[in-house]
Amino acid sequence: MSVVNIDPGKTSKYGNIVSPGALAQNHQHIFAVRIDPAIDGHNNTVVQEESLPMPMNPETNPHGNGYEVVSTPIKTSTHIDASPFTNRTIKITNPHKLNSISSKPVGYKFIPSATQLLLADRNSIVAKRALFAQHHVWVTSYKDYEWYAGGEFTNMSQKEINGVADAAARKDNVEDTDVVVWNVFGLTHNPRVEDWPVMPMEKHEIHLRPADFFDRNPAINVAGSKNMSSVEVGRDGESCCNGSSANGHGEDGSVQAAPTSHLQGTDTIPVNGD
Repeated sequence: MSVVNIDPGKTSKYGNIVSPGALAQNHQHIFAVRIDPAIDGHNNTVVQEESLPMPMNPETNPHGNGYEVVSTPIKTSTHIDASPFTNRTIKITNPHKLNSISSKPVGYKFIPSATQLLLADRNSIVAKRALFAQHHVWVTSYKDYEWYAGGEFTNMSQKEINGVADAAARKDNVEDTDVVVWNVFGLTHNPRVEDWPVMPMEKHEIHLRPADFFDRNPAINVAGSKNMSSVEVGRDGESCCNGSSANGHGEDGSVQAAPTSHLQGTDTIPVNGD
């Protein structure tokens, strides 16, 4: 965090006092991840998938518990916003390669996190130079050297130039071609005393996972592990519970019934002689 001085006894609605005389300002961290996919080849199509409620009807949803999955291919470069209420999912697919089990195009998918986007006024210099931070997902066509969501030169710039917003504005074809997907997410950081002087970790994950890409769970043939600390009970006639002639407890289950060793206490098995 970056702090500024503040007079004793004063507070500010623009931040929080994290140490005497130290005001940490409210701020945001906005990130963009560039995904340049090649799902079984470079000709890919991005599909927006949503799970939507279905009206109750006697033919297809008589009990009202059904819902439908609506898939919409993205045809021209554009932006997409997260929608947790519809479980909006971004799939990157290869329409020319079908899964042998589902007969659907092979692909990978992720669900964009509904994190807060840029709060700066749209007319501010901050917002003009960070147009990428206004949407959660961008879909653009691949172009050499288009690597930076905010454009190549951001330091001291007055507006975003040759960034992802300019790429999307071209309205290029992004269906069945070489595409790039940009995932934008952020953290609105309203400081707390516990963030000072060393701020704890903030974690964000992008779960990019196969969607009908494999013909089975790829983890099935992962070698199993053995718990070397486990001890087999009852081998060679030994048993902690049933006892044996070797341990002197007999086959009467006395160890199993002992409340002090097995933490049992009921109306029929008293604890500590009560």
